[in-house]
Amino acid sequence: MLRDSNLRDALRNATSGPHQRLDVELSRLDLADDQDRRAFCMVQRRGFSRLAEACGWDAAEATTALRDTLEALDDDLGSAPASGPGLDLPLHRDAVAYLMLGSQLGTAVLRRRLPEPPLRGFFALTGDRGAWRAFCQRLATQPVDGPEAQRVLRDAIRAFSIFEHEARALLSALADGAL
Repeated sequence: MLRDSNLRDALRNATSGPHQRLDVELSRLDLADDQDRRAFCMVQRRGFSRLAEACGWDAAEATTALRDTLEALDDDLGSAPASGPGLDLPLHRDAVAYLMLGSQLGTAVLRRRLPEPPLRGFFALTGDRGAWRAFCQRLATQPVDGPEAQRVLRDAIRAFSIFEHEARALLSALADGAL
């Protein structure tokens, strides 16, 4: 069995299962449908809001992208009510950056499924490829052994779980006609 040589590779491998489970949940939504697209954006806002609180709004190279994403989601959905104190355990900034910057790549693919190109809001955001490259280069130099790297791996898996929980809750509400 090959061992991951750096934190970047370890993150990709450790989160492949949680990432796939989240994709399966979200693929139940038809982004060409206005209601489903709104539900998708609600999942994104709830998930990224929780991640932002859990990392204290410090998401390494993704801090600006995180703020911009939440502002764009507010544009799509209306302002979010003020959140109370975060109930999630703290997340490492690199775990949040991994999800935030990686999600921008996924959003670029999903954007192609929309009936019309978005002019504003979440799907109009262009990903910060420079931040993604810088993040990947930095993590490619970090070893996987050591307590900090292990925390990043655990926290990235937890961050995917946060999104999976939000997706399931919203999809359930959508199926029940509560949205």
